[in-house]
Amino acid sequence: MRRLAVVASLLILPLAYGGAAAQDTALELGERIYVDKCEYCHGDGVQKGGTFVLEARYQGDLPGLLTERTNLTPEYITAVLRTWTNGMAAFRPTEITDSELEALIAYLTRNNE
Repeated sequence: MRRLAVVASLLILPLAYGGAAAQDTALELGERIYVDKCEYCHGDGVQKGGTFVLEARYQGDLPGLLTERTNLTPEYITAVLRTWTNGMAAFRPTEITDSELEALIAYLTRNNE
């Protein structure tokens, strides 16, 4: 039942998010949400604080750039996004809805092995 709700929300959500066309995929929607909500801190570049902190933390063992990671899980992404952790403020469901979170998860886990 939950899977059906997620699929239905991903079909309806593009109509509500930024006037996007209904044919957008979850990955395309997830990428737009990432660019809109996450890239400011987690984008590519020296001035991106989130990327800088993760690069320092991982010391080359993992990419600091989230879009290059291959080990992000839905549970981890949800926990970090919904809980204040190590300097990253949580996003409330009014800022990133559960449906948007599902699309963001699809985008951030697309490279997983």
